[in-house]
Amino acid sequence: MRRINPGSVISYIRYGNIKIPKSIQCECPGCRKLNEFLLNANYQNRKNNLVTECSCPTCKNSAVFIIMTKDIAEDQDEHADTYIYDLQASKHPINQIENLPNIPKDLIRAYRSAINVHQSRENSATAVMSKRVIESILKHFLGEKSKGQPLSKQLEVLPNHLDLAKPIQSLSHLLGPESPLSRMLELDMEMDYETTSLLMDLLENLIEYLFVLPGKIDVTYDKIARKFN
Repeated sequence: MRRINPGSVISYIRYGNIKIPKSIQCECPGCRKLNEFLLNANYQNRKNNLVTECSCPTCKNSAVFIIMTKDIAEDQDEHADTYIYDLQASKHPINQIENLPNIPKDLIRAYRSAINVHQSRENSATAVMSKRVIESILKHFLGEKSKGQPLSKQLEVLPNHLDLAKPIQSLSHLLGPESPLSRMLELDMEMDYETTSLLMDLLENLIEYLFVLPGKIDVTYDKIARKFN
């Protein structure tokens, strides 16, 4: 599930002593387009939440919204937390980096803040938090060398302090001629389902590292360059 940022709620209606969304602007989990969803009033009332569906104006597919009511006191006038059912939500970068062991906590906080202010359409705040995310990334790798240096200079020297080839070179040990994985790939050893799942993860990571990420950066660079030329 993906939490709906309160800034993405266009309007509310009252449901008992709480306010629940009536209109939400968010990304459709089907077509991935930004759309305005008008929530239906045919709520399925459950113990801790309300569930309703509505159609995406673009792709016409149904989207499921879950409105949490459990922790809201009856005598309080509060907005309920709302979520949209999205199978791709776990693949969002913020959900991926939070599970990595070496990600600085201040980077995660800054990135989450940048996402929140962007979804709330606070453009100036988004610019400030985006700069903070970039600074946090560079500080993690450059340390004290980043102080007083413009971002362009820090990015220029970043490859000197980061072994970008290491993730690929580390695979050479796993795929050595006599390694168990290499023998499995040559069908000299049997591979169980858990190992095949890990192998599929490896394929996905390799493709993303070598093709997807460089391609995305190139596309984004071209779009930014065209916008300001």
